[in-house]
Amino acid sequence: MSNHCPATCHSYILEPEAGFSIINLKEGEKMVVDRGDFNSILFLTAGNFEITSEERRDYTVREGHFVFCFRAYHYEITALSDVEIIKAHFIAAGAACDIIPFNSIVGKIKKINYKFTQVAINEPMMCLLQAMKLYLANDMHCNHLHRAKIQEMFIIFKFFYSPQIQLRTFYNLFDRNQSFASLVKNNAPRVKTVEELADICGFSIQHFNNMFKQEFHDTPYSWMQKQRIIEIERLL
Repeated sequence: MSNHCPATCHSYILEPEAGFSIINLKEGEKMVVDRGDFNSILFLTAGNFEITSEERRDYTVREGHFVFCFRAYHYEITALSDVEIIKAHFIAAGAACDIIPFNSIVGKIKKINYKFTQVAINEPMMCLLQAMKLYLANDMHCNHLHRAKIQEMFIIFKFFYSPQIQLRTFYNLFDRNQSFASLVKNNAPRVKTVEELADICGFSIQHFNNMFKQEFHDTPYSWMQKQRIIEIERLL
């Protein structure tokens, strides 16, 4: 029996701002995880698919594994068989769960040789995914539920995956400086103000301004004005 949230509930939304969804693809079908507001984890619970991005080309992901898709990159997925994917999307790992001291292991990042790769879904994570399948089958799209389950997902990462796997999986989130420029350039055309750009990139305005100056040797406002002039000249 489906238990629908009442229409009057302000927490009900068909696409929660952070949460889970189920994607089913037939063999040969394709899907895109494009650059956008959210980071995504694709948990492959059935079948196999091939994924291509700026990070790695034609990489096969096997059933019972997951991959992390960073929001600054474009990913193309091709189903090699009928597949079921449980997709988790969120903006920032730190914001999802303040309990997890991700920052405490950031200093180890230089010791990690990053390579886009799949990671096995362990038993605790599979239990979470099975629960989410049940909730989604009953149209449970409550923001409170999905936020709580995203938090639970990161608690599982904290306690049931090694720091090395956490670092390798979320490398692009940890090493913000490496991908900051691409994050800014990909999102700048979508916003009108510096505040909006900082927000969509997942930074406080003060932190964003400091990082921007270090990376671009300019202020965000001045840089955005110059980009608009370049675009106008191109159109003319």
